[in-house]
Amino acid sequence: MTSAMKSVELNRIDWGQLLDGLRCRVEQYEKTAKFYQTGKAESEILEVSDAEEAEAIANDYREIIKKIEGQLGT
Repeated sequence: MTSAMKSVELNRIDWGQLLDGLRCRVEQYEKTAKFYQTGKAESEILEVSDAEEAEAIANDYREIIKKIEGQLGT
């Protein structure tokens, strides 16, 4: 199954809000991975099976952020 590319038109403020939300998700998954590595929770822990899954999802979000920033020229 291939995914079709979609275009979205937002103003710069809206793009900034979107990127901020994605960065928050990266941070949450990083903290979740840290929990699995140390056993200590600093904040909310997301539902994943282990640190590797949390890190992989954080990396997926980072790649999305890079694509958006690249297209916006930031």
